[in-house]
Amino acid sequence: MSQGDDTPPCVIQPLDLIIVGLYILVFTVFLKGTESKMENPEDLKMSAGLVLLSSIAMLSIASIVPLILFWRTNLVEFFGLRWLRWKSIFWIMPAFVFAMMIVGAILVAFGWQTWVQDSLGAKPQEAVTLVRETSDVGLLVAMAVTAVIFAPITEELIFRGYLYPVVKRFTDRWFASIFSGVLFGVIHFNVMALPMLALMGFILAVIYERSGSLWVPIGCHAAFNATSVGLMLISRVYEFPTSP
Repeated sequence: MSQGDDTPPCVIQPLDLIIVGLYILVFTVFLKGTESKMENPEDLKMSAGLVLLSSIAMLSIASIVPLILFWRTNLVEFFGLRWLRWKSIFWIMPAFVFAMMIVGAILVAFGWQTWVQDSLGAKPQEAVTLVRETSDVGLLVAMAVTAVIFAPITEELIFRGYLYPVVKRFTDRWFASIFSGVLFGVIHFNVMALPMLALMGFILAVIYERSGSLWVPIGCHAAFNATSVGLMLISRVYEFPTSP
């Protein structure tokens, strides 16, 4: 794990801890608000536009991150955007997706999904239910675009691009990886998916640390979401579990 070790301490400042807290609060409100709009079937007709507008709004808020750092450092170097080992992404992404699918299968095999449903009354994510049940093509397209494009860029920019280096600056890389991963899982407000999302967030932080480029976790995140959406669409015809 080497990304960020050479970053000058002055790039990340104590004020960033407060900004990170505000980001978490805003992200939580947006995610919870968007999900609540999907809970009732009568909202489906308005959800396509709402999903896209919410995604664009959240991406706009996430874009404040590079604006904050622009005055302190070279963003291309800070985020590792000029990544020279780009060919590696073609094996890193499928390896990541395969690993996460194995984790999901293990959780299902050990009865995690059944246990949280029976013991805690937990339900699958509203987004998962909508993709599997809605007949609104516009909504499906909007959610697919959000999952594969908007969500990976927004969440990686906030969690791995900003929250992770800020926490690492004042603790260490392992604590930052675990903390950002657990927070990534918790903030999605779904007990059923919590273990998988927390582990996913941790692995993405490690991938960012090792690769030194934000493109890599963005690519892995997008590939995982694309695979998940594809499996959910297939499950509309062939019934099988798609969420741990």
